[in-house]
Amino acid sequence: MVRLAVFGQPVAHSLSPRIHRLFGEQLGIDVEYSAIESGVDELPDRLAAFRGSGGTGANLTVPLKQTGLKLCTRIDRPARQAHAVNTLRLADDGWHGYNTDGAGLLLDFDRLGIDPAGRRILIVGAGGAVAGILGPLLAREPACVHLINRTADRAERLAEKFSHLGTIDGAGFESDPGSDFDLLIQSTSAGHADALPPLERDWLADSAVAYDLNYGPAQATFSRWCGAHGLPVHDGLGMLVGQAALAFEIWTSRRPEMAPVLAALAGR
Repeated sequence: MVRLAVFGQPVAHSLSPRIHRLFGEQLGIDVEYSAIESGVDELPDRLAAFRGSGGTGANLTVPLKQTGLKLCTRIDRPARQAHAVNTLRLADDGWHGYNTDGAGLLLDFDRLGIDPAGRRILIVGAGGAVAGILGPLLAREPACVHLINRTADRAERLAEKFSHLGTIDGAGFESDPGSDFDLLIQSTSAGHADALPPLERDWLADSAVAYDLNYGPAQATFSRWCGAHGLPVHDGLGMLVGQAALAFEIWTSRRPEMAPVLAALAGR
């Protein structure tokens, strides 16, 4: 049996236990995957108890992705770039940390036929979710990436951090980002309050496509805006399953197929 868990606060709503059990069934691997509530201060003790009970792999979600860095003996390059880990694997010298968020997004882009190469990309928000995707996204060589955020300084600092990887800049919501962006990525949590960040359709090319890192009810408001402006939109459920598939591969050396799990979750 492979004993796995997701740690976070809150975590009871997480789809990860179901996703990883479906992966296990798909590949014939006996998986026990638990959701463990943990705040930042409790994480070291709860991870130690999990390890003592036979746990060998874990996911970290809000608010633990940065705290997890301090508990790892090694971290991969995406985790260093994002300054956050979402996946832990137990090794002889302790926990090794990974960030599969950006690669998971690209897996979903590949599934949807969205190629970032050569695109003008507008990203709304500059939080931890964006930090997790920028490294892998810039590796696909878009024409440019422009971040807009409620706090301009945060967008500017995040863009500067990744500027060695490609053409990227940042500004505040009050700025005019320009026009002809052909990929819009929405990352803010405004949808949880049935709200939207300030958006203008004329920032986007006629053939633009939109993607929300959120899924479920948190994505509904943005989806309605896209529909009202004739903009094809995809939610972040595929990214969730994609990053989970990559984590499962880290733990088991076998990558599950995304499509059957997405089909099973469609009526969630």
